Amino acid sequence: MTHLELTEQEALTLVEVLQSALSDLVTETAATENRELRAHLKERKTFIREVLKRLGAEA
Repeated sequence: MTHLELTEQEALTLVEVLQSALSDLVTETAATENRELRAHLKERKTFIREVLKRLGAEA
């Protein structure tokens, strides 16, 4: 397992970036009709939500 140490500012910036990416994925998922792509996007959303949870942020 990889361990990553971040300053408080780095962690806050990472949370902002992940929340923005999650928002984009929600929009993209709703707009796609391709089942395979939709499944992939849902997996990415789940991953990002888990990372946000580990960072102590709300998804």
